[in-house]
Amino acid sequence: MVVSKARQVEISQRRHQAVQMRIAGVSPTVIAERLGYSGAAAVSKDVDRALQKAAKQEHMASETLLKMEIDRLDRIMASLWPKVLKGDINACEAALKVINKRSSLLGLDLINRNGVADTDMASLLGNLLLTLQKRHDVPDPDMDAILDIDVISEIGTGDEE
Repeated sequence: MVVSKARQVEISQRRHQAVQMRIAGVSPTVIAERLGYSGAAAVSKDVDRALQKAAKQEHMASETLLKMEIDRLDRIMASLWPKVLKGDINACEAALKVINKRSSLLGLDLINRNGVADTDMASLLGNLLLTLQKRHDVPDPDMDAILDIDVISEIGTGDEE
């Protein structure tokens, strides 16, 4: 069955009104009476379809935006890479920022080396601590403990008292 453009617009407007009314807390029965639906079930079905369509469109839009951002990072990295290969420190730092941003956008920063998401509390807290240490240039306490160990300058013979 072919539906005219005018009828499509009318259906779309009624669906929009139904969604707005349902969000406002109006019951499906009242919506059906006011907007000319056959019953409450038809209203619920129409509202569900509209919300699913909106969610699908939002997901598609966010995927498009993510792809666009990744493409931008690719172009930035391509422009930096020749300088990185020559050892330009500023270019290396910028490239690392691009890598970190890509990891963040793709969720790679949430995956450990075994390919499993670090979702346990200890891993999340550990990652948070590392991030804060890096952000605020706080030295790693474990490395400090290693560096503070007294080094034995001479090996004794065991005869000393």
